[in-house]
Amino acid sequence: PVYNVEKYIRKCIESVLNQTFQDFELILVDDGTKDKSGEICDAYAQKDPRIKVIHQENKGLSGARNTGLKKAEGEFLAFIDSDDFILNTYLQTLYECAVLYEADAAVCSYQYVWMKAEQKPGTGESCPYVSKTSKRKREMEKALQVYTGREAAEKIVRYNERRMTVAWGKLYRKNLKQMLFFPEGKTHEDEFVIYRALYRAQRVVVSDRRLYCYLQREESIMNSRFSRKRLDKLEALREAAAFFEDENDKALAAYAFKRYLLNIQISWYRVHKYMGEEKELLQKLRDQWKNVYAERKKEILSCSGFSDR
Repeated sequence: PVYNVEKYIRKCIESVLNQTFQDFELILVDDGTKDKSGEICDAYAQKDPRIKVIHQENKGLSGARNTGLKKAEGEFLAFIDSDDFILNTYLQTLYECAVLYEADAAVCSYQYVWMKAEQKPGTGESCPYVSKTSKRKREMEKALQVYTGREAAEKIVRYNERRMTVAWGKLYRKNLKQMLFFPEGKTHEDEFVIYRALYRAQRVVVSDRRLYCYLQREESIMNSRFSRKRLDKLEALREAAAFFEDENDKALAAYAFKRYLLNIQISWYRVHKYMGEEKELLQKLRDQWKNVYAERKKEILSCSGFSDR
């Protein structure tokens, strides 16, 4: 997804082109950008046939990702935000993890990159391609874990593990493709989607290598001032709890409701701090917490190991 990132898009694209794994298509979705980002994308596409550029009216991050998903033809899928970049072994490491362990999804760790201390795109440890051998598996096992899809989803709803929650930093087999479409017009869009996709996976491999570089900049969506739109996360967390209830997974439903309640508390604090005049909203959040806790108190306490304090 590309939107007003002319300062960063070259670095992102170059980091993909510099991958040790070269069998990919790179889909750049110009989401109605108002700067020169779209022109930069077109220039790269003229030089490399693996790059496809799609220009569309602004639909937001989710709409851009969904457009790219519809056009993607690969056996595996990966998302990269256009102000971030990846180390040069990113695709190869995730691909090897997925193939060697016959996983539906492969996950890596990430590192924060601050605007005044950015690395050159594509730099990183060397990772020559190897075949499926027991020796290679033993080497990789030193830095990874293998989970069932349910265990991977639990990392989100029970442990709030960031690298599992976000769309980027992962390689997905195309059998999960239909699970990866995002709700348009929402912030925290990953919270609506990724737990479902991982839950449906047969196996998920997680590498500790920090191969994804997550740029921190003031004007980005997640670093912007708190607003009502940020409360979309509560909707996503409530949906997650309902999802696990429908799956009759009582333990994960309890953890999901606990996570939902904690985020209501966090949202109440942030509304109080940044939008203190919103008295009705503050009361609504307070009532929401009380009602959910009253309804789910027994399950949350019994499944989560908490005392009633």
